[in-house]
Amino acid sequence: MMLPFKKIMSPTDFSEPSDLALEAAIELAEHFSSELLLVHVLTPISAAPAMTGHSAINFSEIMNEMRTSTDNLLNHMIENKIPDHVKAKSRLLEGLPADEISRCAGEENVDLIVISSHGRSGWRRLMFGSVTDKVIRIAMRPVLIVGHRDVKQA
Repeated sequence: MMLPFKKIMSPTDFSEPSDLALEAAIELAEHFSSELLLVHVLTPISAAPAMTGHSAINFSEIMNEMRTSTDNLLNHMIENKIPDHVKAKSRLLEGLPADEISRCAGEENVDLIVISSHGRSGWRRLMFGSVTDKVIRIAMRPVLIVGHRDVKQA
């Protein structure tokens, strides 16, 4: 691993734990004068076979609204949470979160991924898995995991 980090990625799901990871990423970006890349991954929705055909639900329209809304949230985070002296940009990705985070990190030539640990255990971890665990396994970049400091989980 080469220091300083030139580009740092901070994936967000807009939760309190991912905000804590963003705070750490900002601190590192300030220290190393790094560019900060804020990313969010939308998981595409699709109709179940029984819902296709004559469904009144327009999934394409819903996805477009989700893209617009999420892009606005990312821009709001850059404007309100990241200091002006930190060079930052955002990317909205679509697919499986860990896969897209890892792919984007390679594509963007990221030096470090700063991601939160949501602190799930027991049945929640079994049911939902862990994006962070998979990123650690598949990313070809260093990963810094930021703990959750007693943040309440839903």
